[in-house]
Amino acid sequence: MRNKLIILFLFGAIASGLHAQQPVTRHIRIADTLTAQEKTNRNPVILQSELDSLIKVYNATNMQQVVKDLPVEAKKDFSSYIFIALTVIMVLLGLIAVMIYRHQQKINKTIGGLSKEQQPVKAGKGKSSSQTLESKISDLNAELHKLSKENEGMSRVIKEYNGIQHEYDSLKHGMQKAYKVKNYPGYDKAKDETLAMQGVLETENMVANYAYEKFLKPILSITDANKNSPARLSAVDKEKLLDLLVSLSLLYIEYLYLRINDLSIGGRMVERIRGFSNGNGIDAALLKKLNIEFGSRALVMKMALEKTGVTRLSYPVFDETNLNNQ
Repeated sequence: MRNKLIILFLFGAIASGLHAQQPVTRHIRIADTLTAQEKTNRNPVILQSELDSLIKVYNATNMQQVVKDLPVEAKKDFSSYIFIALTVIMVLLGLIAVMIYRHQQKINKTIGGLSKEQQPVKAGKGKSSSQTLESKISDLNAELHKLSKENEGMSRVIKEYNGIQHEYDSLKHGMQKAYKVKNYPGYDKAKDETLAMQGVLETENMVANYAYEKFLKPILSITDANKNSPARLSAVDKEKLLDLLVSLSLLYIEYLYLRINDLSIGGRMVERIRGFSNGNGIDAALLKKLNIEFGSRALVMKMALEKTGVTRLSYPVFDETNLNNQ
């Protein structure tokens, strides 16, 4: 008996020791204020203001920045108007074609219904059935008359459509005849003809702007500055004016190579004209050195210009040759 009591006492002491060794479970809570004891031992406690600060930092790091696209100013030039006009014409032609198709479908449906109603009436339907059929036939005849009037209006629309199509074809043929589209920069026979003609107009506008900014505008500036006393034009202004005039003429002489089939298209001339779009002028890598041992058009022009005192030009190109002194 005594041994049993001793054993029970030992088991009780061991169980109480194990229970005392288990850690006290404490849960994290959020408080607005802390007591003195919580401030000294506050590992599981967080302030509401600290939590709000953490939330703000998290939101700031995950906020998606909205990128606003800057409005691009639409380029208003002659080529854009032509392209818009052609697009409007094509849209109108498509709408007219859809209207004609729908109108024809409506007429076919009405005629089909009229044919079904006019089939022989089965025996035994009586007088009321005959009157109903006559009423339907009358309504269908009225609808057919209405559709006939609409058909006349659609015929007039078709005539107008044919006129618009003829004018469009004439405009396209005239542009293809005046501008040799295949010779212009960026031509791709896989593209639509409308896009090819738009590319021609863009090249025209590009060359015109380049000629005005680089040559015509400085010419006008010199002439305006000396128009009250033209006899007092300085030698420097004379030389500059002659250079600009000759350079401008050579620019358009070379540009005519794109339009006239009798003139050969230079191997790199199209690339040089394409370079006008950046406003930097001629790329020197696309020029050949002037050959003064054998006859050429460029050599004749160079010798004639040297007799007038012009040795270097702002626009040095003709027939793929650098006219400036080497």
